[in-house]
Amino acid sequence: MATMKDVARRAGVSTATVSRVINSTAYVEPVTRERVEKAMREFNYHRNAAALALAKRSGNMLGLLTGNLDDPFFSRLARGVEDITRKDGVKLMVCSGGHQAELEKNGLDFLINQGCESIVAHVTRMSDADILRYAAHTPAMVVINRYLPAIANRCIWLDNVSASQAATRMLIERGHRNIACITTDLPIDDRKQRLEGYRTAMAEAGIAVPGDWIISVPFNEQGGEAAAEKILASKQAFTAALTFNDVMAAGMMRTFRQRRMNLPEDISIVGFDDVALAKYLHPPLTTVHYPIEKMARRAANLALQLNSGTAVTPQNNRFSAELILRDSVAFVEKNPPFEENKAAK
Repeated sequence: MATMKDVARRAGVSTATVSRVINSTAYVEPVTRERVEKAMREFNYHRNAAALALAKRSGNMLGLLTGNLDDPFFSRLARGVEDITRKDGVKLMVCSGGHQAELEKNGLDFLINQGCESIVAHVTRMSDADILRYAAHTPAMVVINRYLPAIANRCIWLDNVSASQAATRMLIERGHRNIACITTDLPIDDRKQRLEGYRTAMAEAGIAVPGDWIISVPFNEQGGEAAAEKILASKQAFTAALTFNDVMAAGMMRTFRQRRMNLPEDISIVGFDDVALAKYLHPPLTTVHYPIEKMARRAANLALQLNSGTAVTPQNNRFSAELILRDSVAFVEKNPPFEENKAAK
């Protein structure tokens, strides 16, 4: 079993610095902290030798690493995990990774050093290699919303390709051909997969997709507003927009209304996630229902089972989305072209 001196020697620091990192009792320079945490991971020190962590360690606490806490999608994720911890009488500790690799690593280190052996991790920016290292040191860590073949039995994920493909096909079936794809500007798996679904559906219909039909913006309300401005400034006669999430769709709808455009007559919009606000927008938003609460419950149950040593029956942890039809999509045949509408206002 490694000692604090071993960690200090490997990191090239004093044992006092190692103690400060473990206990968070004083500020440590980020570069130094990273060296110490790397040495701890190499020695598996946080699991076997840190006295504080051992004192706190208990199967009665589950850690959740989530994304941006401002996004209602992640409140649904947390609610699903909480359903299980409450039912099982387990304490829940939550922290955010903020869609930044270093914050995600810091969040996992924090949860581990606080004694969380069961962890549900939503990680978008960490590399596969980093995730696998944490998974090796934390056998009851379950990854949600990302698929890694090496730990497939510990991944809970959505079939984004089929979901995006179905939403795009629906628009095409309603007569739309000039369909903008509003996506995130972050290089994450969801972006690649949903773009694949969109491109596949468009190709099936024989519709070429120019590069400027794909608009990359931050995936929040402000990003949606920026996307709407780009559509309004575009020379393309878009009749519909497929968005990366519902809050982006809400931002787009606000901008279009400010320009006195009628929805969905002037332009149809499809969201993704089906957060609570989607059905209360004007018009109510057609969207893709992301079963994140159900996925979160599966992930929390699996993490607790892994930690308890309970035999886990292999199962397919891939989930499917459902298209929710509301009022934000029109049949294009009933409407004048988008450019004519803009000119008439």
